[in-house]
Parts: sequence; C-alpha cells; structure tokens
Amino acid sequence: MSKIALPPKTKGVLLVLVANIFFAINMPVSRELTPDWIDPFGLSQLRITFAFIAFLILSLFIKDNTRNFSIKEHLILITAGITGTAANQLSFLTGLSMTSPVDASLIITIGPIITMLFSALIIKEPISMKKITGVLIGMSGAAIILYTAKFGNFEQTGTLKGNLIILISGCVYAFYLVIIRPVMAKHSAIHVMKWTFFYGALIALPYTWKKLTISPEATSTEWFQLGYALLMGTFVAYLLVAFSLKLLRPTTVSMFNYVQPLVASSIAIIIGQDIFNWTKPVSATLIFIGVYLVIKSKSRSDLEKSRN
Repeated sequence: MSKIALPPKTKGVLLVLVANIFFAINMPVSRELTPDWIDPFGLSQLRITFAFIAFLILSLFIKDNTRNFSIKEHLILITAGITGTAANQLSFLTGLSMTSPVDASLIITIGPIITMLFSALIIKEPISMKKITGVLIGMSGAAIILYTAKFGNFEQTGTLKGNLIILISGCVYAFYLVIIRPVMAKHSAIHVMKWTFFYGALIALPYTWKKLTISPEATSTEWFQLGYALLMGTFVAYLLVAFSLKLLRPTTVSMFNYVQPLVASSIAIIIGQDIFNWTKPVSATLIFIGVYLVIKSKSRSDLEKSRN
C-alpha cells in the first residue's frame, strides 16, 4: 500500500500551523508563570537554554551533508541568536508579564507586515500600493490596542508599555525569519537551530543569570506549565518553524501568526486572564485585512514573470 506524499508547500503549511498553535497556547501559560512565579528574564533564559540543549542532543543523531558553516554564516547565526532567541524571548515575556495574552497575540499578527518590509529592505522585494495599504491598515489595528491600553475608558487588562514591548518582540522576530532563511535552506535545520540557540543563550545570560529561580511556593501546576513552555512552547515550536522555513518563504511562514490570537484569546478569556471588549474584534479585523493585502500582493518573482 503506497503512502500519500504531501506536496512540500502543504507540509510547510501544516508544520507552521501546528507551531503557531503551540506558540499561542504558550501565551496564557507563560502569563500564568510571570511575574508571580518566575521573572520574565529567568523564564526566557530557561527556554533558550533548554532549547539549545535539546537541539544539541538531537544534532548528535542528524548528519549535515553540507559543508561546515562559513564565517559569514556564523555571523548570521549570531545575529539570529540575538534577534530570534535572546531579544525576542526577553522582550516578549517581559511585555507579556505587563499585558494580556489577547493583546499580545493580536499585536504579533502584524508580523507578516513587518517581515514583508524587512524582505523589501534586505532581499529587495518590491513595495506596491497594495502592500502600503496593507501596512497602514494593519498598523491601525495595532494602534487601537496600544491607544486603548493607555487611554481607554473601560476596564483594560493590557498596558501601553507591555504592548509596545510585544511590538518590539514581533519586529525582531520578523527580522530573524528573513535573515535565517538562506542559511536554513542550505544546512540542516537542526544544526542551524543548535547554533542559533547557543549564541542566543550566551548573549542573554549576562542579563538573566540572577533571575533563574522559580518561586519555592510553586505547585505541580506551575512546574507543569514550565515544562510546557520549555518543551512544546519553545523547542518543538521553533523546530517546526525551522522545518517550515525550508519549504516556505519567510513572509508565508509569518502569515500564520493569525492563528495565535484565535487560540490565545479564546484560552485567556475562558480562564479569566482577559476580558472581551469592542477593541478585540475591531483590531483583529484591521490586522487581518492588512495581513491579507500584504500576502496577496505580488512578489518580485511574480512581477518578473508578468513582464515576460
């Protein structure tokens, strides 16, 4: 009986879809842990270090048939470690400890827009009117969240400072997706992630080593939540994203950020971490429209094909 082979693009879509579900579940989980049970910086270092050790062990069983990493590639991996792990994790968990999982998940859905902008700057993808419109609409959705967190006249669980830090986290992660793609396409995803998290762990350690303790009053629930954040919310999720980057463009990968607010918002509202008000669906709608317009706009290769 022959096996059904999925097209590479379909495989990539399934991988990044599952990864974003894991990321989304990790938002309310991490919000439960920080800052009461563990400092955000401490949790960030634990996540990065655990992922590095896991990738290191896994790499012992995976051969990289390509040549060794060049000096230029190591510089890219160092930059990826700074942006994709250290800066992303530290800023995300710090911001999440100050705001709600719903606001955080909505803000990071502008990732495809930011990724598209970085792609235009780094790999010279054209910026069309449709892309510009998408950027403005998507940014307006994020602006509503940021504005109402500071000036809203109703109960609001998010804060302006926390939301801005989450926005920074989304920007550095978008940059990471763009710069790591060429290295990921050439080398084993396991070995790429091993080096990325190694550099990230080293870079983050001076800022986090004093905060690596969890409250002695933590129960089995908190330890279970920590286990999920380390294993599924970091190692497995990043592993799936790495494999998807070998099959999909960075912008396509970042598009699946839209899964996160659907999952994280539902969980957060159900368990009482956040409230539902008019800003949530309005902001989500604007962001999704912006993302859709950016994703549907033509790439450089599409424009070149249309000219031929």
